[in-house]
Amino acid sequence: MSQGVAAAARRLQDYLLGAGVQLTDGAEAGGVIGSADPDGGPCYVYGEITGYFLHWLAAANVSLDERRRAAQAASDWLQRYLAEQPWPATRRYLGPAPADWRNQALFAFDLAMVAGGVARAASHHVLAPAPGLVARLGQLLGLLATGPSLATVLARPAAALPRRWSTEGGPFTAKTASRVLLLHAHCPLEAGLVRCCRDLLARYAIAAADFPPEMLHPTLYALEGVLLAEDVDYERVARGLERLLQWQAPDGSLPESLATPEVRRNDVAAQALRLAILLEQRLGDRGRFAAAIARLGDWLIPQVAADGSLAFAAGWPHHANTWCAMFAEQALRLLLAHERGEPLSLVEADLV
Repeated sequence: MSQGVAAAARRLQDYLLGAGVQLTDGAEAGGVIGSADPDGGPCYVYGEITGYFLHWLAAANVSLDERRRAAQAASDWLQRYLAEQPWPATRRYLGPAPADWRNQALFAFDLAMVAGGVARAASHHVLAPAPGLVARLGQLLGLLATGPSLATVLARPAAALPRRWSTEGGPFTAKTASRVLLLHAHCPLEAGLVRCCRDLLARYAIAAADFPPEMLHPTLYALEGVLLAEDVDYERVARGLERLLQWQAPDGSLPESLATPEVRRNDVAAQALRLAILLEQRLGDRGRFAAAIARLGDWLIPQVAADGSLAFAAGWPHHANTWCAMFAEQALRLLLAHERGEPLSLVEADLV
């Protein structure tokens, strides 16, 4: 299967670097789109996804010069975007803007994904973090670190936010905390914010084997975050992943949630594949997830379109989804090394 894995990974990489995923002109130049319409037109740029793109670029399998150019453009856009007062809109629509409740709030997770991207780009010498960008990230995160815990979201006055996993908090905030701490390792942040993130990550690391499986995407976020805990127990993380993999279908796909089993999400499949391969290596237990890994690869490869784009979920109108493409490119790159018995090119901190 190695040839098919390599070809699909290359198509994903080419799509991410050359298909308008990162805007090159106009007011939003440097920003990264969250998704594209079926006709290929970009829908919106997104701070979280631009942070993810920086994170992906840091360890991407392309030349350093190319990564540096794209990273600098993303960083420049993020500085402009985050400067919006009192805080930026979550999604910056490129056409007529629909009513979007996300733009009524500031999300700690979104800011943390920017922080993680800046940190990993710095670690790989792809970007020299701008002091103003780091200071603004710290300032905005400080609005959410108002006590012993990190708030999930800060709503604008009179905003009515729906009850969603992204607004109510929970184990997925382990990834939030882990990415803030990645930035702190390069650019020291305020002590209270750092203490809050360390405590949160340590608390969820203990519970990794027992995260509720109802919503697979945020639960996988939680496991990804716990991988960077100071005292990570890989066996607990592996047991947590096994709880999710019991819902894998024979075709290799995974559901969005136990309540919506008909939605087979590609980002979820890619997240699970990355974790399974990394955990086998960390535990020295090759074969533990062998069946799941093979099925996940069999599922993901044909989901990658000829132009390298990847839909959010199977059977949906083909809205090319940027974060799905980044997750899947990393997953297939890991799968290729895994199949060939080569050293993995990504470590836990490189996971977008």
